This record gives sequence, structure tokens and C-alpha cells, in this order.
Amino acid sequence: MTPGSKEIGRRLRAAREAPPHWSRSEMARRLGAAADPDERVRLPHVASLVDQIKQWEAGKWAPSARYRELYVRATDRTWDELFGAENDAQTSPNLGDAHPLSLLVSPPSVEAESSRPLAVEQVEALLGRLYRLDDEFGGNELCHVIEGHVTAAFRLFNDTALRLRTQRRLLTAVAGLTQMAGWLSIDATRHGDASRYLSATAYAAHETDDLGLASHAMGYMSLHAFYRDRPQRARALAEAALSLARAEATPRIRAALHNRAARAHARLGDVNTAREQLDLAATEHARDDPHDEPQWTAYVSEVEIVAQRGACLLDLALQELLSPAEAVAALTNALHLAETTTPDHARDIAHYKTRLATAHLLQDEPEQAARVAGEAYDLASRIGSARIDERFDELVSRMQPYDVPEVQALVDRVTTG
Repeated sequence: MTPGSKEIGRRLRAAREAPPHWSRSEMARRLGAAADPDERVRLPHVASLVDQIKQWEAGKWAPSARYRELYVRATDRTWDELFGAENDAQTSPNLGDAHPLSLLVSPPSVEAESSRPLAVEQVEALLGRLYRLDDEFGGNELCHVIEGHVTAAFRLFNDTALRLRTQRRLLTAVAGLTQMAGWLSIDATRHGDASRYLSATAYAAHETDDLGLASHAMGYMSLHAFYRDRPQRARALAEAALSLARAEATPRIRAALHNRAARAHARLGDVNTAREQLDLAATEHARDDPHDEPQWTAYVSEVEIVAQRGACLLDLALQELLSPAEAVAALTNALHLAETTTPDHARDIAHYKTRLATAHLLQDEPEQAARVAGEAYDLASRIGSARIDERFDELVSRMQPYDVPEVQALVDRVTTG
């Protein structure tokens, strides 16, 4: 069976203390020297690596595949000597033996969808199904589905002997899974879960040297801060993500990150910078090649580009920094595109209608606002998105003072429904 972290820690310490007797600092430098040049620049400084070596040798957790390969090179020991199967039977791994990635997320609820370990291929196929479900439903119910699958995927790390190639492939798949879980948690306003899942995504992305995925996960962190009404933090995270994306990211990733930055700048009332970021997002999207894009950027479509522009313009109109007519035009365009090209994306359409109704209200068109809001309510009632429910509640609060039959009929319907 695969040795647990305690046994691996014992072997690593024994290898270090065997003649010629390396100190932890010397071991850290040997690990760095064993890395390829492009990999070496991504390793932590010696002091940080010494601390990791302490944790590994103490059995707090086992090193990832990257560091296992470096240990093999640095110590001239074989993989089996350091990390291979034990001769004696071993009990099932406990939390102390868990891969550090699994320690970043919360345990599944008792109703979790899956408790069995998955194969790597199953994790990859599962992602495709979840993307399709996310297009049609909100995060409230899907969160319960995905959390069990995340834990089942983590069991592959803890229960299976994985070679470097397999573990890197699994890390990539799990990163996509936790990123999806993070987004669904944002949509369901499960903020603690969103933070844990997105942190796990960033960890996995760095373990696989995927700076594009790392920057994209940071973009979701920016969006999470935005929806928690922390626009300055959202702006800082978006700018950091864009800086990271300059090193390695596809056009769609950069487009998504420019949109994140635009949302934050719009909320902070910076009209010119928000417009600049929106224009950069549109430019990047026009450059994309679908064949070179990862699966998890499929949502960055023409609809998304136009819709994010409408959202930013609405935010600026709410602050009376520009005419609501501009927001109405952009949101009407986004809604038309969504209804004609992706009519099954019910959650997005409900969101766009809620925004458009708000823009009509700012234009002092309460009857039109009530009509569009009624359509949004019909859609929102069929899906489960706490985020959209919050935005719709804000819209209804704005509509209540209007003494117009259409508005009062909608308010009565919503408050008594």
C-alpha cells in the first residue's frame, strides 16, 4: 500500500541524515539545484523551503509530485525507497495523511452526491457535465452535487500511488473542479466555501505551473470580493491577476480578467478606466482561438463581453455618472444575444433581465421595468441562484415607491408569492 505522510516523513529525514549528513538548509538548496532552470525560478526561497521540509519530515503532510521528483534527483534514492509501497499492512489514511490540497476545502455534507473515489478520466468527464448544468441552473443545488465529487477526487491523492504524469493530470482536473465549485459557491452566496475552493484552485494551478489557471482563479476571487461589496479588494485582485496573466494566459482568460477589473472600477466610480478595461476585454476576446482555449473559458463568449459592459454601465448609471440610456442599450443587446444564441442559459437571462429592469427604472420607465422584471421573476423562480435572488430583491425595493398599477401588481405578486 502507499505509505502515509508519517512514513514518508521518516524516510525523508533518514535520507537527509544519512552520510554525508545534510542540514535542512543544505537539503533545500539541493532540491533547488535539482530543479530544471525554468522550474527553479518558481520554487520558494530557501527559508520557506526549509519550513516545508520540517513539515514533511514531521509527517504533517507529504510532498507533492513536483517535490518528490526533486527528492529523487537530490538524494540519489529511488522513488520506491522514498515513496514506494510499504511491506507492512497499513490502516486507511486519516486527515494527517491527506494531500495538502484536500485540507484547503471543507468536508462534504452527508447528502453529498458521491463518496467513492473517482478515476482521473471520470473527473475530467464530470467537469464537462457540470459546465452544461451550470448553463441551465443556479448554484444553490449544484453546490450540493459538486462538493461530494470534489472530495471523491481528492481520495485519488490519498488512496492511490500516483506517478508524476498522472498526478499532474489529476491536479489539472481537480483545479477545474474546485474552480467550478468556487463559482457555484459565489452564485449560492456561500462565501466561506467559495474562498476555500478558489484557494484550492490557485494551489493546484501553481503546483502544475499553470499561470493562466492561477490568474483565472484570482479573477474569480476578485468577483467574489465584488459581490461581497469590497470593490477596492476586487480591484486589487483583478490587477494582480492581470499582472500574472501577462506571463502566461490565453486571450479569453485575459478578456475575463479585464472584465473583472472593469466591474471593480465601475463600482468605484472610475468611468474612464472602466471603459478602458471593457475595451481591452473586447479586444482580447476578438483574438481568441477556441482550439487553444481551456474548457473552463467557454463562458467567455460574445454574450459575456456585451453583458459585462452592460453591468458596468448600469453600475455607473446607478451612481449618476452617466445616462441610463447607455446601460439600457447595452443590456438590451446582451439580452437579445443571449435569447437568440443561448436560450437554455436561464440563470444568465434572468440576471440580464433583472439588470435591464433596473436600467428602465433609472430611465423613469416603471411600466417597462415591471414588464421585464416579471419575466425575470418567472425565470428566477425556476432556478436556484441566491445571487440573482439578492439582485431581484434589490430591484423590487427600488420599485415599491412607484404608484403605477403594473409595478404594484408585480410587487404584490412577489411579496405574496
